[in-house]
Amino acid sequence: MKTRIPRLAIALFGLFPSAADAQVSGAPPLITEAFADAETATLTFNGVGFREGFPVVYLGNNELPVRWAADGTAATWLPELRPGTYRLIARWPDGAQADFYLTLGAAGPAGPAGAPGPKGDRGLPGFGAHVGTSTGEGRIAAAPPGFGNLIYRGTANGVVTPTITGPRSTAFGFAVLGGITTGTNNTAFGSMALNTLTTGSLNTAVGAVAMQNPGANSSRNTAVGYGALRNILGNGNIAVGFNAGSAYARSASRAGTGSDNIFIGNQVSAQVNTTGNNNIHIAHGNRSNPTGSDNIYIGHTGASGDTGVVRLGGNAHTKTYLAGEVIVRGSLTGNAGNPLNITGPVNAPALNTRIDDLSTNIDERLNAIDERLNALEPNTSTPAP
Repeated sequence: MKTRIPRLAIALFGLFPSAADAQVSGAPPLITEAFADAETATLTFNGVGFREGFPVVYLGNNELPVRWAADGTAATWLPELRPGTYRLIARWPDGAQADFYLTLGAAGPAGPAGAPGPKGDRGLPGFGAHVGTSTGEGRIAAAPPGFGNLIYRGTANGVVTPTITGPRSTAFGFAVLGGITTGTNNTAFGSMALNTLTTGSLNTAVGAVAMQNPGANSSRNTAVGYGALRNILGNGNIAVGFNAGSAYARSASRAGTGSDNIFIGNQVSAQVNTTGNNNIHIAHGNRSNPTGSDNIYIGHTGASGDTGVVRLGGNAHTKTYLAGEVIVRGSLTGNAGNPLNITGPVNAPALNTRIDDLSTNIDERLNAIDERLNALEPNTSTPAP
């Protein structure tokens, strides 16, 4: 069983010149010292003549994901290895290479050579390794053993690949899924997408900074577009469009817990919606109801205080055409200061019957009044001779 090695001693093979002697134009890179720290799972090595950019680093047969490299120092993630001496190789994009022999654990005397063992079976193909370039191209790094992750974190000069513990997740881009711990089945494509998610699961974020700062346990959200659901704290929300739902609640004083909302459009609901649930908002605009639930807005920016309200169209719309049978439950009310006008033929049998009955009743009453008036009028005609 493999065990982590405590902070270890370093074995140096050969004599190394001083840094002043080695800093010569075109001098080959040279590793002068290396340190391994099991507590942080980090291998750090220093030297002279290092090139710009991230090198590809191997320790024995293990390729080590580079965390950073600059100014004659580089750091990689350190896997669990048995005690022993391993060849450390750092190879830069221009082909320059530096070698070093690193001893993990206590170094004992060399034992006698054993008999050659039988040839093992051929292993499965691994992930392809492609050296990064200054154009931002990175390289795919293998997932940790036992997890079905495909993680691609590119930087300007190579790749940064922290250990991902959330199984069955897929991520491409700089700092994607950067804080994930136990969350599962998450998909992130785009720079900093799902960056601070830790335990949430079943999220899909496509676009730069999509769901960048979700709640730690936010789950079942879908965000498509730059900044979509950028600060979501709730669950089961859907946003499609540039900054759709982007400011959806995140601050110490306005902890947003809204869930099961749908935002479609450019910057739709791009202000805080703190607690509203089950809203559907299809529009272009940057304002929406901050707390209401069960609202449907189509072509409308919404209004504060709405709950259970349907709003179709905005001030720019002058006509609404509805085809087929229209069923209205409740009352028809004119807008403030504007009467409710119904023009054209109205086919409403029940309403027409009531109007016909009322008209007949009025006619009968008018005829009765006429008869009574006629009876009361004096006879002023001249009698016949």
